[in-house]
Amino acid sequence: MVENSSICITPEMTVLDIVSRYRQTETIFKQWDARAGACICCQALFDTLQQVAERYGLDLDRLVAELNDSARHMKASSV
Repeated sequence: MVENSSICITPEMTVLDIVSRYRQTETIFKQWDARAGACICCQALFDTLQQVAERYGLDLDRLVAELNDSARHMKASSV
């Protein structure tokens, strides 16, 4: 359970904050680009996940869950 509490990407975090802390999450953003119809890292780097979801009509809960899964996987593989 400690592992889950150490990774907590939230809707209030910016895309830049997330990608700079958890580099592997860039892959998740690229997967969501097609749904957004734009490059999220290019067009919304300084926006929060909440703003990104609202702007592009994305499922915020699912996006946050996928980003957290990616960040946890990255941390687990580096241990």
